[in-house]
Amino acid sequence: MAQSNVSSARHHAIVIGGGLAGLLAARVLADHFESVTLIERDRVTTEPKPRKGVPQGHHVHGLLAKGQEILSQLFPDLVPALLAGGAVPGDMGRDFRWHHFGFWKVHFDSGITGMLLTRPYLECQIAERVRGRSNVRILEAAADGLAFDPDRKRVTGIRIRPQADGGSVLIADLIVDASGRGSRTPSGSRLSDMASRLNRP
Repeated sequence: MAQSNVSSARHHAIVIGGGLAGLLAARVLADHFESVTLIERDRVTTEPKPRKGVPQGHHVHGLLAKGQEILSQLFPDLVPALLAGGAVPGDMGRDFRWHHFGFWKVHFDSGITGMLLTRPYLECQIAERVRGRSNVRILEAAADGLAFDPDRKRVTGIRIRPQADGGSVLIADLIVDASGRGSRTPSGSRLSDMASRLNRP
């Protein structure tokens, strides 16, 4: 995460990456900034199908109780919609079989409810709700690195490609990189060069 302004301005925030981490970051920031731009190079999902940028989307997924609690705070209607769409709920101690270190765990009523569902289905449901936020804009583009002030002492935005809104730099008060291990921010922004400049006497 990089903060572009030493002031407390909360006009515009940018989130790089349209997976679950990026979608949830955009949702939280939407409560604190006038506008939020979510940038995703592979297109934010509009249907419950695996995406190129999320290879683990083909794996079996579970949503644990704490995850449900947090998501329900952000999206009050999400869990009922997931269940209505086919997600399978169950008591984590009673209904799930867990083989660990050569033994099956004892079954018991834990009172902790989780659910089984696919990652693409969960991501699609969350994306639909984030897309519905009036102050969130989704931009299909690739983040090519951070942009700096002339002295390269302060982050002012990000460089993108292809160009959008008539330019190749988007200005922001806060930038969150949620693009995962494929992030191009470190190499594209020459962060090591910036750090060496800041550390010079």
